[in-house]
Amino acid sequence: MTRTLRVLVFCPVLLAACKKGERVPAYVDIPAVQLTTSGDQGAPTSKITDVWVSVNDRLIGVWELPARVPVLEEGRHTITVVPAIKRNGQFDDRLRYPFYAPWTSDVDLVREATTTVNPTTTYLPTATFWTEGFDDPDFARLNVFTASDTTLNRYTPTSDPDLLYIDDSPCGGFRLDAWNRYFGLYTDEDFLGSGGPVFLEMDYRCDITLTVGVLYRLNEQNTSEPIVYVSPTLRNGFMPWNKIYIDLSPIFNIGGVSQRDIYIDALLPSGQATGEAYLDNIKLVRF
Repeated sequence: MTRTLRVLVFCPVLLAACKKGERVPAYVDIPAVQLTTSGDQGAPTSKITDVWVSVNDRLIGVWELPARVPVLEEGRHTITVVPAIKRNGQFDDRLRYPFYAPWTSDVDLVREATTTVNPTTTYLPTATFWTEGFDDPDFARLNVFTASDTTLNRYTPTSDPDLLYIDDSPCGGFRLDAWNRYFGLYTDEDFLGSGGPVFLEMDYRCDITLTVGVLYRLNEQNTSEPIVYVSPTLRNGFMPWNKIYIDLSPIFNIGGVSQRDIYIDALLPSGQATGEAYLDNIKLVRF
C-alpha cells in the first residue's frame, strides 16, 4: 500500500512534466543502508526499513527500502539519506532513528537513467551505550528471576554448531518445556533518567512470545511495566533472526522514577510442548 500511494502522489507531477516536454526524472536506487560501529557500540546489526530522502536539502519523500526514487533534477546534486526504523516493530510507526547519522553525497543525475547509491550510517558520537553481546562467557550484566524454571544459557558455534548465529558470534538463550514453563531475566543497573530518546535494541529469534518491559520504583512502590510483546519469528519451520527497536523514552523521561531496569520474560503457551528463544546484541542507547 505504501508503494502504491507513492506512485499516486508522484505520477501526476511526472505526467504533467512529460506532457510539457520539460522535466523528465532521473532515478536514484537505494538498495539498503549499512551500519558500521566502533568501540563500545556493539555489533553492527540493524533493521533500517525506510529512508527520508532529500535533494539539495529539500525533502522529496519517505521511501521503503529497497527504493527507486524519482528526482526531477539533472546534473550534480547533493543527496541526503536519513535512516528510519519501525518503532516497537510496528508496521505503521516509521521513525527517523535519532541515533543514526544521515548520509550525504554528491551524485550525478541523468534524465531517464538510474544511479545506484549505497548509503552507510554510524551512530552519532553523542550516543551512549549499555550492551550485552554474549561475547564474554561471563554475561554478568543479566540476571535470572528467582521465579524462573530454567536459566539463561550461552551458545557458541563450537558448543552448538547446529544453531543459527549472527556473524558466527555467540548468543544467549533459554528453552522451555512442560516442567520448565517460565523464564525471566533482568538487568541490575538502576539506569538513571534521561531527557531525550532512549531505545532498547535487540536481535532475537524465538518460537514463543517474549515480553520486554521496565522495572522501576515510583512513589515508594516497585513496578513492573510491559512495553512490547515480541512475536515469534518461526515461519514454515524456520526460525530466522529479527531485530527490534523498543522506545523506552516515556519511562526514562518521567520524573520521580528511580531504579530503572530492563526485563525480558516468556511463558510457555498452553498446548505447546516446548519453546525456545535466542537473544543477541542487546543495547540500551541514549544521548
